[in-house]
Parts: sequence; C-alpha cells; structure tokens
Amino acid sequence: MNNNKNNPEEKPLRRVEDLFNRNYLEKSIYVFLTGLALLMVYFFMQNLDVMKERWQGLVSLLTPFIWGICIAYILMPLFNWLQANLRRLQFMRRHNRICLAISLLITLLLFFSLVGVFFSLVIPEVVNSIVSLFNTLTKSSSYDWLLEYLQTGLQQLKDLGVLNYIEDMSAINGSDGSSLLHYLENPQEYFNKLLSYTTGFLLKAGISAKNIMLAFIVSVYMMIGKETFLAQSRKIIYACTTQDRADHFIDFCRRTNRIFSGFLSGKILDSLIIGIICFIGMKILHLEYAVLISMIIGVTNVIPFFGPFIGAIPSILLLLIVSPQKALIFAIFVLVLQQFDGNILGPKILGDATGLTAFWVIFAVIVMGGMLGIVGMFIGVPIFATIYMIVKNTVETKLKRKKLPIDTNNYR
Repeated sequence: MNNNKNNPEEKPLRRVEDLFNRNYLEKSIYVFLTGLALLMVYFFMQNLDVMKERWQGLVSLLTPFIWGICIAYILMPLFNWLQANLRRLQFMRRHNRICLAISLLITLLLFFSLVGVFFSLVIPEVVNSIVSLFNTLTKSSSYDWLLEYLQTGLQQLKDLGVLNYIEDMSAINGSDGSSLLHYLENPQEYFNKLLSYTTGFLLKAGISAKNIMLAFIVSVYMMIGKETFLAQSRKIIYACTTQDRADHFIDFCRRTNRIFSGFLSGKILDSLIIGIICFIGMKILHLEYAVLISMIIGVTNVIPFFGPFIGAIPSILLLLIVSPQKALIFAIFVLVLQQFDGNILGPKILGDATGLTAFWVIFAVIVMGGMLGIVGMFIGVPIFATIYMIVKNTVETKLKRKKLPIDTNNYR
C-alpha cells in the first residue's frame, strides 16, 4: 500500500485525467467553436464581395427549385381538395395511384388553362392599353403643360447652379451626368427608352424557358412525393430530439402551414375575383383601359390593407388623363368595390386565417415591406401571424403553469 502511495508516476496520470475530464472538455469545445465563429465572421467580412457573388450564383442555380416549390405550395390546396374528393369514390379508394394521377392532371390542366388565357387575352390587351395611353398622353394638353413645367424648372436649376453640381457629382461617382440631364430635358426620349427596357425585360423573361420547365417539373415531383417528403422530415425530427419535443414541433409546423396556405391561396383567389369584378364593372360603366386597370387592381389587391390604395391611385390618374368625370366615377366604383372586398368577400374567403387585428396587419406590412420590398408586403402578414402564434402560445403556457387566466379581458 505504501509503495503505491509513494509511486512518483501517479501524479502525472492524475493530471492527464483532470485535463481530459468532462468540464474541461466542454469548455475547450465552447472556446474552439467561439474562435471558429469569430474567424468565419472575419473571413466573411474580408471577402464580402466574393461571398455575395457566390451567394447570388447559388441562388441563381437554385432558382428553378425555389420557383418549383412555390408553384407546388400554391397548387397544393387544389391538389389536396381534388384528391380528398376523389377518394370518396369506392373505385378510387382501392387505386391510390390512379387517384393521385387524376388529381395531378386536373390541377395542371386548370393551372395551364388560366396561364394560357392570361397570356392570350390579357397580355395583348394590356400592351394595347399602354400604347394607347402613351399616344393619348403625348397628344394631350396636359403633356405639353408638363413639358413646359419641366423645362421651366430645369432652367431655374441651371440658374441656381444645381445641374452643374449634379454633373460634377456624377463625374466623381463614375456615372454619366450628361445623359441624366439629357433625359431630363427630353422626357419623351426617356419614356421611349423605358419602353424599350421593359420590352427587353419581357423578352428575357420569355427566353428563360429552361428555368420555367424545370420549375414545373420540380413542382410536379413535389406534389407527387408530398407524403414521402413529409414522412422523411418526421423521421429526421424524431431521430434528432425527444418524442415530446418532436410532437410539439410538428404541431407548430402544421399550424404554420395552415396560416400560410390559408392566407396565400385565399388572397390569390380573392384578388382574382376582385380583378374580374373590376373588369366587368368598368365595361358596364364604359370606362377606358378596363383590362389594364383591372389587372393593376387585382395584382395590388394581394397586398393587405395598402393594396387597394396602391392600385386605385395610379388607376384614377390614368383615367384623369382621359376625363376627370370618368376618373370620379371610377373612384366611387373602386371605393364600393373595396368595401365589398373588405367586409364581405375577403372575410368569406380568408376567414380568420391569420388571427391578427388591423393594427398588427399594418405593422407587418410596413416592417416586412421595408425589409423585403413588395414580396415582404405580401408574405409579411403570414410571417408575423406565425410569430404572433408563437408568442401567444408561450404566454398562455406560462400563465397556465402559474394557474392564472389566459383571457386578455381579465387583465383590463
């Protein structure tokens, strides 16, 4: 026993064990991960331009998959509805693959029919309306007054030396200041060039058929393999965490999906109906640019709260060029239409899909619109509704644990 105690090799062994005990190992891992994170941040900051280019390249590469997932997500409610109704038939219950194929075929036929009608009827009418509007604008007295006003304003800016400052600053920044002044002095040429850029953009969008085809192929595979993808996702979730946490997370995903799918599909359907009603109403009232304005009203209507105003103001200005009386008639008509949408049609289609009050809807649209632009204004409401759901569930769970009431009225 004494020989063991006086063994000089025992202390080094104990030191090695202390060095590799669990506490030291965990601290070493935390220090290593923190240092690695700091190095990664430093690397990203030093190579920000390169990383941005690579990120844009990755996004460009994944664009067909992103669009395919978006198309599948939008078409999924119709696909699920058709599948559920076909399965009620006795024959379809025993042939699941046939039911799946028929549901997919009907969904794609309806989608391509709507796209075909849009490109064959709506787009030519919109182009004709834009050309007619441009011709009307250039021949009207309002256009001459606008040119005269711009020329007077430019002369005053020249006298004050502001235009010289713009030229100097443009030269410093490496841009062509003379071209800017040229377009300011010749707005008609600017409009012609803008129309040329717009046409080029539309042609470029039409040429990228490869991405469109890949997106539809991805969407078809997403709809066909929906059950498999969901099962694989659940398998991964249950493998990575406890069953209780996995159940809570899957329930959260179901609620989030219910919010997003209900809002997006409902809002698109609501906007489509409003656009059609606007077109019919404008034809009855004999108002010009019915197709163009109805398209503007329908597209902007997908933006909650601010959409009707965003679409109505430029539409009224377009009709104001033709006739102030017709612009007033349209303003009254669109006000009635938006009241019908906000109080009858919208609640009927959307119901309480988000659970947000008007204040939080405005807040979500402004904040997400400032962060992500037009897309943020559209998806901001379901995103904020999800955040609102998380906060609400967390607060109510904590109140239940404390045996306190969860109704807000009890805290007034």
